[in-house]
Amino acid sequence: MINLSRYRQRPLRQRAALIGVFALGAVAMVWKLWSPATSAMPQTQWLRVEPQVLENRLGLTGRIQAAATLTLSAPFEGMIKDVLVNEGQRVEASQPLLTLDTGLLDIQLRQALADLLKAQRTVQDMQHWEQGQEVARARRTLNNARISLANTEANLKDTRTLFERGIVARMEVDALAQQAQAQRLDLSAAQDELQAALDRGRGENRQIAEMEQANAQSRHQTLMAMQAQQVVRAPFAGVLVRPAAPETDKRQPLQPGMRVSQGMPLFGLVNPDHLQVVASLDEADLHQLHEGMAVDISGDGFAGLTLYGHIQTIGIEGRVADVAGAGARYDVLVTVATPSAEQRQRLRLGMSARLSVVTYRNEHGIAVPAEALHTDEAGNSYILFRQDADSAPQRRTVVPGVAVPQGVEVKGLPDEGPGFVEITNNSGAAE
Repeated sequence: MINLSRYRQRPLRQRAALIGVFALGAVAMVWKLWSPATSAMPQTQWLRVEPQVLENRLGLTGRIQAAATLTLSAPFEGMIKDVLVNEGQRVEASQPLLTLDTGLLDIQLRQALADLLKAQRTVQDMQHWEQGQEVARARRTLNNARISLANTEANLKDTRTLFERGIVARMEVDALAQQAQAQRLDLSAAQDELQAALDRGRGENRQIAEMEQANAQSRHQTLMAMQAQQVVRAPFAGVLVRPAAPETDKRQPLQPGMRVSQGMPLFGLVNPDHLQVVASLDEADLHQLHEGMAVDISGDGFAGLTLYGHIQTIGIEGRVADVAGAGARYDVLVTVATPSAEQRQRLRLGMSARLSVVTYRNEHGIAVPAEALHTDEAGNSYILFRQDADSAPQRRTVVPGVAVPQGVEVKGLPDEGPGFVEITNNSGAAE
């Protein structure tokens, strides 16, 4: 049997479904038209602000190295007599490290002593030059010339008297006259020779002798000092390391019988108790740093440990990269505060380190987001501020400062406590 009521209800259900579809479409169209208008409206919110620590930091990377590093070199040429330590060994101040043979140095020392004695004798002769043999011989020659001339002139006078009486011939008078003339020349030459002998002990000659003595004495003292260094000792307590050398230098381990030249590096000595960090800084950031700034030091090799220090020096001369147009980089030397014994156990020379330099710090500063700053017609910056949620907003003129991680530092807000600033967000329509 056919159910007629079922056929009567079907048109009513269809009409209800159609009405529901049209209603949803109308709602969607109204939302689409109304939504852009509402989303384009600026959205505002109030942000709490209060005095806090504001600071900026600059990050650098570097490596840990010893503050005191010294290369011990051979004081003179010779052979190694004995090696008393090994690389990597910790040594104390004045501890013997190595002994050198002084055979070759002794020869040089004896020759230097001989030269010194000769120079001293020469200077001594110069100091008593007028009583010396050379001046004495010149004086004897001068006296003999004077005596001979006096005798000849006396004979010439007597001979002339006899010649006037006709007792002797004129030939004898002429011979004595010629002899007297020659002796006068000899006397003049003897006087010149005596003056020259006296001059040799004065002025530049004496100064030259004194300088030669000083040189001989200095060389002798230098060799004596070298001989006293035949035992190479540690100037301060530290750890022995391999001395710095070019990569092409195939250095052999030190051993007895090995010949070394003067100035040849023997050991490197570092003091691991006093550390420093060397980093490089780009020229664009150079204006942010100055000597004395506080530095926090961390690293993967000593994770969980923070060292403290300060900038000791900033390089005066930059290193230019090979890349065209690249800026120069400057070395920054950071002195590390002396670590404790436990901390030193975790630190090794050459470790990489991250440096955090405090470039700006204000213990009681106020920072607001950049969206909170407005500019009036006169170009002054202001914010909308209220002391609490119940008070009315007020327009406060402020002076923007430096940019910090929290926003922009502003000055001109009351210092009595926290408050609220209005932030306007105009980017909501894009969503």
